[in-house]
Amino acid sequence: MNIAEIISPLIFIASLGFICAKTKWLSKNQLDGISKLTFNIFIPAFLFFSMANAKLDQTLDFGFFLGFYFPVLLCFFIAATSNYFLNAKYHHDLQASAVFALASSYSNTVIVGLPILVMLFGEQAIILIFAIVTFHSALLFTLTSALSTQNQQLKWYETLLNTFNNPLLISILAGALINLLGLTLPTIINESLKLLTKPAITLALFILGASLTFYPLRKGLKFVALATLIKLLLLPLIVYLSASYFFHLSLIQIKVLVVLSACPTGVNAYLIAKNAHTHEQTVATTVVASTLLSVITLSFWLWWLS
Repeated sequence: MNIAEIISPLIFIASLGFICAKTKWLSKNQLDGISKLTFNIFIPAFLFFSMANAKLDQTLDFGFFLGFYFPVLLCFFIAATSNYFLNAKYHHDLQASAVFALASSYSNTVIVGLPILVMLFGEQAIILIFAIVTFHSALLFTLTSALSTQNQQLKWYETLLNTFNNPLLISILAGALINLLGLTLPTIINESLKLLTKPAITLALFILGASLTFYPLRKGLKFVALATLIKLLLLPLIVYLSASYFFHLSLIQIKVLVVLSACPTGVNAYLIAKNAHTHEQTVATTVVASTLLSVITLSFWLWWLS
């Protein structure tokens, strides 16, 4: 299976959502209902189940984490600063800047990165992948949420409550807590959650495609291009330099980190934007554009690493 074969189903599902919305086969109210169900039920179930069952006890070099997360946070800061000072529509808007930064640094590690790396390196890559995936959403969603609340000039405890008043973040932290405490979910709950996880990503992609019909895509393309450039080229470049020359990681660790960082923007970034009611058009278009272009850029990075 090549990269195009992995990416194609994602594009197909998003295109199906776009067609259903464009032809009015599904009304905006119906799509809003599906979106609410996806955001509040299916995606949280998927994140909770994944975190509760992830292998968090694997021992890995601390440099492995820094080799990935230092460049991620650096690109997050670059993107947030660019939006904060240069975006006329969202000038000095910290929430919009945080959401834009998320779209520029949050990778589709599970749907795109996982199958590519398993295809290339087999089972030996799985531990490395989940070591990154485990904290990926938790770190970036928490950072985005915390910065978003700063616009509201709240007291520290109100900021804390607002930060964690997010179904995606709550599900990640709850799953991690269950995992770290060594608790085992009852079979009936575990199997029920497993069923709920199945439509999560599919519906998220469908809603993403449908949402594109409601936004004038010719607007804001400059920032879509910036987010896509940071995500597909700048971030993996910094990860490569960091992992290779600063932390001196092994070859397979370098390859895993670069591929994960070079993945397109994850669809959950759009759900965060939709929930925050800011930068929805930019993030939705970035997810689609980066997914399409990643067929080329991922091929380039795999060639470079070879």
